Amino acid sequence: MSAEGRGSSLESLWKKRSQAFRKETMPYWRYMSMSGFPAFLSLFVISGILGYFKLIRDLPPHFPITAVGVIVLTLAISWTPLRTWLAPADTVFLMPREGEMGSYLKASYRRSTIMTVLFSAVMLLLYVPIYRQGAAPAHWLVIVGGAALLRAANLWGGWKERKLAWPGMRRLLRIARWIATAIVLYVWLTYVPWQSAVFTLFVVALFTFAYRLPSSHRFPWERMIEEERTTHKRYYTFFGMFIDVPTLPSPIARRSYIAWALRLVPYSKRHTFVYLYLAALLRTEMGGILIRLLLLGGLVTYWIAEDASLSGWGAPLVYALFMLVLSVQLGGLRQVHRHSVWKHVYPLPDSQRIGQYTKVDRMALTVIAVLLAFPLALPLLIQGYYAPVAATAAAMLAYIAIRPSRIKKKLRKEEDDD
Repeated sequence: MSAEGRGSSLESLWKKRSQAFRKETMPYWRYMSMSGFPAFLSLFVISGILGYFKLIRDLPPHFPITAVGVIVLTLAISWTPLRTWLAPADTVFLMPREGEMGSYLKASYRRSTIMTVLFSAVMLLLYVPIYRQGAAPAHWLVIVGGAALLRAANLWGGWKERKLAWPGMRRLLRIARWIATAIVLYVWLTYVPWQSAVFTLFVVALFTFAYRLPSSHRFPWERMIEEERTTHKRYYTFFGMFIDVPTLPSPIARRSYIAWALRLVPYSKRHTFVYLYLAALLRTEMGGILIRLLLLGGLVTYWIAEDASLSGWGAPLVYALFMLVLSVQLGGLRQVHRHSVWKHVYPLPDSQRIGQYTKVDRMALTVIAVLLAFPLALPLLIQGYYAPVAATAAAMLAYIAIRPSRIKKKLRKEEDDD
C-alpha cells in the first residue's frame, strides 16, 4: 500500500472513532436535554447578553478595558485542546505506524483549530466594542490580526509541550506560555502596531529556543492517551449530574490546601462513611469542579452585587443560579460508593451510610453557600441594600434545612432499585 493510502486509512480510523464517541454519548445528551439544565443555561446566556449590552452602552469611566481584554483573550487564545481518540492499546497496534500518524493528527488539529478559532473569534468580537471606547492605540482589525497570530503560536506551543518528556518542564513551559500570551496581548492593546509586532517576534523566538532545550519524544503517545482519558472522564462527570453513567477510573489529586479537613473527622467506626465521602469529595475531580464553579460564581456574583443590578436583587438571582448548579454537582457524590464491592467485604456499618452521607452533603453545601455569600453580601451591605442580603440568607438556610430529607429519599429509592 502506498504512503497516501496508509495515511488515508489512519484518517478514516480517526473518523470512525469520532463517530463512535458521538454515538456513545448521544443518549446522555438526550437525558441532559430533558433536565432543567438547558433552561438554566438559556437564562444565564440571556442574562449575560442583557448585562453585556448594558455595559457597552454605559461603560463606566474607569472601567479596566485593558485588564478585561487581557484576561478574556488570554483564556480564549491560550486554550489548546486536542481530541485524538487514542487508547492505551494504540501503543501496541498503532505505534509501529508512528511515521504515518501525520494524517491522523491532521484530522485532530483540524477539529481543534476550528473549535478554538470560533471560540476566540466570539470572545474577540465581544471585546472589540469595549476596546473601541478606550484609548485604542491600534485599529481593531490590527488587534484581530495579532490575536490570529497568537492563536497559531499557541497551537504550535501546545504541541511542543505535549512532546516534552518531563511533566515538570511541561507544566513550567505551559505556565510560561500563558503568562507570555497575557503580556503580548497587553502590548498589542496598549502600544502601536509596529512595537507590538517586534515584541511578539521576540517572544516567539525566545520560546522557539526554550522548547529545544528539554528532551522530548518524537510522538507523545502516553501524553495524548492521558489527555484523551481525562477528557473522556470530564464528559461522563458532566453526564453524571443527570443520569447514572458507566464508572470510570477517577483521577486523584491531593489538594494539600484543603486536605487538612480530613484530619477533623474523628477516627472511629461511627464516622467511616463520613471520612470516605469527604475524602472522595476533596480528592476526586468532583472537588476540583466544585472549586472552579465556586470561584466563577463568586466572581460573577461580586460583579453583579457591586453594580447593584435590579436595585440589589440581581446578585441574589445569580447566587441562586450558581447554588443550583453547585448543589446538582455535589449531588453526584452519592454515586461514588454506590456499587463498590468492598461494602460487602469489610465489616462496615452500611446501615449508617445514608445518615453519614447526608451529614457530609449538608456540611459541604453549608461551606459552599457561606463562601459564595461573601462576595454577594459585602458589596450590597456597603451600599445599603439590606433586604436582598436578608432574603438570600433566609433562602440559603431554608434550602440547607430541607435538602437532607430530599437526599435521604433519593438514596432509599436507589437502594430499592438496586
